Amino acid sequence: MREFKGKTAVVTGAASGMGRAFAERFAQEGMRVVLADVEAPALEAAVRELRQREHEVIGVRTDVRELAAVRELARRAVEAFGKVHVVCNNAGVDGYMEGPIWEATDKDWQWTFGVNFWGVVNGVRAFLPLMLAQDEEGHVVNTCSATALVTANSMYGITKHAALAFSETVYAQLKQQDAKVGISALCPGLVTTRIFEGWRNRPPELRNEASPEGTEQGRQTRRMMHERLAAQGLAPDRVADLVMEAIRDEQFYVTTDSDWDERMRARAENILERRNPVVQPRA
Repeated sequence: MREFKGKTAVVTGAASGMGRAFAERFAQEGMRVVLADVEAPALEAAVRELRQREHEVIGVRTDVRELAAVRELARRAVEAFGKVHVVCNNAGVDGYMEGPIWEATDKDWQWTFGVNFWGVVNGVRAFLPLMLAQDEEGHVVNTCSATALVTANSMYGITKHAALAFSETVYAQLKQQDAKVGISALCPGLVTTRIFEGWRNRPPELRNEASPEGTEQGRQTRRMMHERLAAQGLAPDRVADLVMEAIRDEQFYVTTDSDWDERMRARAENILERRNPVVQPRA
């Protein structure tokens, strides 16, 4: 996909972080942008800021865990702008970080997979058929993670492995159909976002009764990771530039740095040589 001006992009998780940067970057390219997020006040502020810069945007509060909600997002996008050409399934949460994975509750699994995996699946199910029916060039970007490329060590990593496997399957089937719509799997490393504040949007029905805002261990881990992001993270607008390049070049795997290369290589070699995984620290 090479032409962007006058076309339409939809971005989930668009109220902050990478999603906010994607929306801004698409708007700068002359695209009309539909911003979606579950956090209504932040979404309204993002839409207001972009409109003040005379960009053509709308906001739609969307819970990506629900297919009906994402289909309504697609309906609103088409109603507003006629067609959809770029979709970024970007919404994500940090998930369970409280202790051993076998101690996670059903609510932990439902929330984390609901956003990180089913949010991607729902985005493809809701938008890809209409994009293919348009018979025009288009592109889907699924936000996975560098954790999807290395040995998993958290619930977040598990969900991102699943999202990447799904994206690879969609890529292969689009190629088999010689489709005009492409797809990329964005696998960023450390980026300065609010990912480790995800509990703020955790729905009440999926909060654990014993510890609704997580355990002290989880809070300490999140604080440490937040400090790492602040010190080492890449700026979201730089990731947005990489996404634009990937769409133009029809690049599937999109990474943001080389910091994870050795861990990727080690995982592949461990599999090929039938060696046990090297255990990495969780944070």
